[in-house]
Amino acid sequence: MAFTEDLSVFFDDEYGFALTATLGAVASGNVIFDRAYLQELNMVSGANPIALAKASDYDSGDVGSTLVITGKGTYTIRDVQPQDDGACVILQLELQ
Repeated sequence: MAFTEDLSVFFDDEYGFALTATLGAVASGNVIFDRAYLQELNMVSGANPIALAKASDYDSGDVGSTLVITGKGTYTIRDVQPQDDGACVILQLELQ
């Protein structure tokens, strides 16, 4: 018997953790947005915007697509990285 995770509570925007995201012109599912601090070589630093999402809402075919996150801006998806057991993905984003 396979264990099926119900991730809906983590991605429910009613509790303030998740934000509505629109992929192209279609609402694709909520994400948890983070503008993580990033320090690269040669003392260059900045923010690396990422979003945690359900893997069922996003896949590698979405790389290069436009993602609008409510209240946070418009981004291009640069990479979709599976996390842990594959139920979630990290979307590497670039601000447009």
